[in-house]
Amino acid sequence: MKRAMFIKIVKIGAGDALLYKLSDPVKYCGDQQTTDVVVSAVTSPMGGDRATVFPANEEGKILSFESIDEIKNTLDHEKPLVKLGYEVI
Repeated sequence: MKRAMFIKIVKIGAGDALLYKLSDPVKYCGDQQTTDVVVSAVTSPMGGDRATVFPANEEGKILSFESIDEIKNTLDHEKPLVKLGYEVI
């Protein structure tokens, strides 16, 4: 079973997001891989609620703003990780 472990809260822009360490790497931007992701859950007037997964480094710096996955109509940080097949611990 693939697992995603919460590491810490990180600051991105004007809000907070959560850094997770993945047991198995996930692909982003073609063939690049990472085991660190930041999940941002925001509400915007134009897009509504959404939780988005971004590739990150160990400190929580986002490596690319091309999202790995996203779920609309939720502010639950865990939902997109579960959708990707990870058990959140």
